Amino acid sequence: MKSRTTRRLGFTLVEILMTMTLSATVGLIVIQIIQQILFMTTKSSNYTLAWERGQNVLSILDPRISHVAFGIPYERVGDLFQKSFGGVPGKNDGPPPSKWSDRGPVQIWRGKTLDSPSLWDLAPETDGVHRGRGLAVLYAVPSALTVKLAENIPLPMDAGVTVTIKLTPKENLERIGDRLPTTAKNDMRSWVTFPLTGLPLYTSKYSNSNLTMRIPEGSGLSSTLYPYDELHYLRAERFQVKDSTLYSEELYTSWTTLEPLLEGVLEMWFEWMPSERRVEAWILATGGGVSFGKSSRPEEWPTTAPWRAEFEQHDMVVVRKSWLLENL
Repeated sequence: MKSRTTRRLGFTLVEILMTMTLSATVGLIVIQIIQQILFMTTKSSNYTLAWERGQNVLSILDPRISHVAFGIPYERVGDLFQKSFGGVPGKNDGPPPSKWSDRGPVQIWRGKTLDSPSLWDLAPETDGVHRGRGLAVLYAVPSALTVKLAENIPLPMDAGVTVTIKLTPKENLERIGDRLPTTAKNDMRSWVTFPLTGLPLYTSKYSNSNLTMRIPEGSGLSSTLYPYDELHYLRAERFQVKDSTLYSEELYTSWTTLEPLLEGVLEMWFEWMPSERRVEAWILATGGGVSFGKSSRPEEWPTTAPWRAEFEQHDMVVVRKSWLLENL
């Protein structure tokens, strides 16, 4: 008997379906792995950008807060701070900080809430702490210019008595005209301080490296100017977050126009403890508007600070810093 063998060509339908199913499964797994890698890469990139933005905010605030007042007397009781700027009864012609009540060079503002429609309402003190979303500081900017006194003899200074000093080094004096326009007495740009004097000084004239200045008349204050003490420009600035952007305003005779500084800042929270002379800051920053699902409130964010639901749609990072104001 002759045997027959059957030679099969191609694949059966079942085999084709199994192959397609296996290929689809492998393909799906590969796609999921790629999506996961892209997801993690994007998320990591967003968190990195958010962290950088938060650190950038701190780098903007740090030189201002670190140089708050720089030796200007500060007391919670009495009017020493106001007198330092000529803020005395009947002659309150000093710059705006002379009207800052007893809060001194650090001002915490509440920020807009349901019970606080104005951003710049001063934050009340609760248990010795001022809490809010806005910060204003009076600070000193180093000039790299030092005092040159005759025979290096310290110079006594009394309230209302004008003195003229020479500044050195001379080659660095070209910018002082921009820093010290010697405008009205109620303009912050007309005020300087020297760390060893511990008082703000009104500058009425600058010419050929000679600076004319005085302690405000009527303040009853006095001090001593020492050789080689460094001139510092007094400045005031306040910060707020608006439309996910950090803004600042400088103070001249009043607050100037808002200037945008940095995008991607969702919220700020500040706490000022006068008794400890300490400022705490929390910065909530985002790396973009891409949503990867809702996240919980960041653990680092204070429970008393405001929180908005839409922030949960962002990759967020909270950065914080504490300053001890040793200059006060």
